[in-house]
Amino acid sequence: MVKMPDLFSDNMVLQQNSVVKLWGKSSTKTTVSVKVSWTNTTFSCSPKVDGTWELSIFTPKGSFNKHNIIISDGNALTLKNILIGEVWFCAGQSNMAMTFTGYRNETIAHAKEEIGRANEESGIRMFNAEKFSSYELIVPPKGQWLVSSSKNLSSFSAVGYYFALRLKRELNVPIGIINSSLGGSTIEGWLNQSNIAKYDDYPMNASIPDSISYLRPNVMFQGMVRPYRNFNIKGIVWYQGEGNVGRPSTYQQKLIDLAYLLRFTFDNEELPFYLVEIAPYRYESIVSPAQIREAQFAASQSLYFSGIVSTNDLVPVEEADRIHPSNKQSIGVRLANLSLLETYGFDTLEAHSPSFERMEMIGDTIVLHFKNTYKGLQNEGEEIAGFELGNEQHEFHPVRATFGKDQHSIVLIVGNQTSTPAIRYCFKNYQVGSVKNSSGLPLIPFRTDQWAE
Repeated sequence: MVKMPDLFSDNMVLQQNSVVKLWGKSSTKTTVSVKVSWTNTTFSCSPKVDGTWELSIFTPKGSFNKHNIIISDGNALTLKNILIGEVWFCAGQSNMAMTFTGYRNETIAHAKEEIGRANEESGIRMFNAEKFSSYELIVPPKGQWLVSSSKNLSSFSAVGYYFALRLKRELNVPIGIINSSLGGSTIEGWLNQSNIAKYDDYPMNASIPDSISYLRPNVMFQGMVRPYRNFNIKGIVWYQGEGNVGRPSTYQQKLIDLAYLLRFTFDNEELPFYLVEIAPYRYESIVSPAQIREAQFAASQSLYFSGIVSTNDLVPVEEADRIHPSNKQSIGVRLANLSLLETYGFDTLEAHSPSFERMEMIGDTIVLHFKNTYKGLQNEGEEIAGFELGNEQHEFHPVRATFGKDQHSIVLIVGNQTSTPAIRYCFKNYQVGSVKNSSGLPLIPFRTDQWAE
């Protein structure tokens, strides 16, 4: 009887228009054959001495037609209710892992209504990867494919589901999400040993007890990434960074290392890698979280086939002490729009947040110029909030801001300056700005100085 990893089971989604691998183990030495319902071709291979086998099959264009796969070594195993569509890998820590059930005293906005609307025929499926924090490679990958029924939605990553829902509506094909995320994990846990060895700010061989095993380096890569390396995916969505607040200086390069590692692992040097900016939250440190966001943005700009969505406007003051904000829908939708633009070629979508480009001094004013303003900048509220001017003592105070005549720039009145002024926008642990572009996407926090504090 053939045995296969949980990844290959009823309800799974396979990447459309591609060659996908199937693998498993046979208890016999006879040929393993595979028959799929979308073609009359029979695929076959011979097991190795240890009984393991692997073969490749082609997939057609995605549709909502339900398929079966029969794998046999003399005793048949039938996988049912299989869909062909787009498959994405969602990883990170607790804000990615957060399901519609929520956490203690922290709920997902409109969760009850979304669960009520859920439909198992929607074509959205989610594989919840079992959580591992082991130094050993976990083979085979463990977890479960779930259909998006009202019964199951409470077990779905909210960000992953909203991301999939938007993609499905626009692409009109099924969407499969592999949710491989672990609360509290640091980026070092998702890197491999050779990456971690390059840095001296995180212990390589620390004796970390089992009670906090999620802080061990390399363990999520071993247990929650590598086991999926042969599964064909379209791209990766990454939401992590809270666990690295306090150590921002190496985070940009570690994110870049992670992107290259994932692309190497999944054997696709053009694998899309989209990030979520960590949300505003009253961390103990004022500046360190802002430096993490700065590193996230810089990494996304340094990488090809990458981008970032901002969360600056998604945490109202009543949630300032919640590290898990309730609005996950906007994050999922923004990620999907970014993917639709950059990966699927929906060129008319305006999916990028405005970001700082350059500044110029004109008399006693500073004119700030931005990218991705689209039809122009806009403001929520009577006054433009979030801009600060720094003095020679590295002290920052609010500064009055107005829009330029073209509505694509912002003008700050700073008076006579003997040196280049330092400007910051929402560069704090928690500060919600008011500036958005014409698509309603928030201005990404930034600073013009490089002061350590």
